[in-house]
Amino acid sequence: MSNAGKIRSLRENLGLRRTEFGLKIGCTYGQVERLEDGLTPLTEELRIKICREYGVNEDWFDGSSGVPQLEENRDLRRKRLKKILEESGLSQREFGKRTHTSASLLNEILSGKKQLTIKYAKKIEETLGVGTDWLLYGDEEAKEYPLSDAVIKYMKKHPEIRKEIYERMETDAIVISKDAEGT
Repeated sequence: MSNAGKIRSLRENLGLRRTEFGLKIGCTYGQVERLEDGLTPLTEELRIKICREYGVNEDWFDGSSGVPQLEENRDLRRKRLKKILEESGLSQREFGKRTHTSASLLNEILSGKKQLTIKYAKKIEETLGVGTDWLLYGDEEAKEYPLSDAVIKYMKKHPEIRKEIYERMETDAIVISKDAEGT
């Protein structure tokens, strides 16, 4: 299988749209589409990003076929979902009600019959404030206070908050660059 086919297969098996897949690796929808169609070559930098962001073994691009690590990834997703369920103190029924899904779907995911999809992870994020990137990929920095659609909507309506964030980012960048220069 070509690298283009492998990228498409990986994205589809992760249940991600091109935009969502590209966001984590710094690509647009069109760039992912061109990669999947073989119109744009896979650079070493992008290959490394894909491997890091999606937990792919770098050797996978060099010859092995099929979709990498999905079973392991599913197990990790289930463990994180189970952890959230336990931490919430909710029954499966109540958890399902809050996330607007059935307790049976939750049970099927926890038992491994179905996988945790990005759509369901987003429902959990919106309802319980647990980051989608943590649920799906284990990104510890994204577990609490996720950048959900609700947060982004709120920030769009409050430019003063965006301004404060940009000012903090500029301050941090100055500190980082001073540290890098040894001052």
